[in-house]
Amino acid sequence: MRKVYMFLCFSLLNGYIAAQDSILISYKRQFAAASLTEKLNILNDAAAVPYVLPFLDQLYGFALQFSLSNADVLADDADMIALTKAAVQGAGQTGYRDSAETLLKLWSLYSDSSVRAMILDALAITAQGNRRVIAELNQLLHDQNNAFLTGIAPDYQVLQAGIAALGKLGDDSSYSVLFSAFSLPYPDTVAEAAQLAIGQIRGNYAAFLAGIIRNNPPSDKLKAFTLISATHGVQIPVADKNVLAQTALEMGLNASDADSYTLRYEAVRMLTVLGWTGASALVIRHFYQVQTDFAHGNAIKERFIEALLCLGAMRTSEAAQILAIQLGLFNFQTEQTDGFDKDIVLATINALGDIGAKIAFDHLLYVAYLSYSNEIKAAARTALSKLKW
Repeated sequence: MRKVYMFLCFSLLNGYIAAQDSILISYKRQFAAASLTEKLNILNDAAAVPYVLPFLDQLYGFALQFSLSNADVLADDADMIALTKAAVQGAGQTGYRDSAETLLKLWSLYSDSSVRAMILDALAITAQGNRRVIAELNQLLHDQNNAFLTGIAPDYQVLQAGIAALGKLGDDSSYSVLFSAFSLPYPDTVAEAAQLAIGQIRGNYAAFLAGIIRNNPPSDKLKAFTLISATHGVQIPVADKNVLAQTALEMGLNASDADSYTLRYEAVRMLTVLGWTGASALVIRHFYQVQTDFAHGNAIKERFIEALLCLGAMRTSEAAQILAIQLGLFNFQTEQTDGFDKDIVLATINALGDIGAKIAFDHLLYVAYLSYSNEIKAAARTALSKLKW
């Protein structure tokens, strides 16, 4: 009885498949014999028939093959463009992965911007996991980026569709070319699209950014650093942010160009928020450099204050010792001349309070006996209350 039941099921399945094949063949015949306008109507009508849905993707694939075969003579024909759009959109909506290679070929044959953009939209779905097609899309964006550098204006509709497609495909081989698009002086909308696409990649995002910060030119390092604290896209774990900020500070300290200076200061601001003690040695090195620059008029006061506050955020004994010495120097200068910079002295005292190391006790206590403002004296009392004994 079981064998009979299985035989009947198998027979019904074969019959169902045969019926579907028969319907598909019928639609293909109708499509082949129809005019361009009628072909479009056949596709539209088929999409509205429930029993056609199981093989609708194959019908769209058949229509794409027709568009490909006749592109050399009909690529600019309005009816052909309308038919191609319908087939491309259908292939994307049904997720027909067998159409990816055909769609890629069509992209190079049709110059119409809307067709090209729709093809890229469809490839974002149909090329999932297709490394060859993804590699070709990476190359297309790479070529466009290079053309832009030579002064050739891109088709921005197509450019943004290609960027979006690579993001949705999410292959880590696209990191580099998407970052190039993000870094180039395209309009803001393109940079935003590239940033969003980079965040969609399924890869080791932190390692990708670290590689750029370590190995790329200073301008790229700075661009990569902006992605660490991006408000949308991948949310980087704090542990990875710590390492990336430390790496950025290290790279910034090892160069003297304008972008590297900016990178240093941005990294210090981030490390102050993160409080990553592993970067203490680099933060101390940065402090001494800014201290020298400030003394020679090569750094503004805000940079010096930021360096002081970052020392406090490190909460290490080495940082506490440097800050205590700094406050002792300010105390001596104030005692001798009654001259002090309120903002810098406050930053030093607050940083010492953040660390809470008792090494600062004598210097903080002495503040009360000098001609500092009441605000500074109040800050010193608060810092004293935070000392750990």
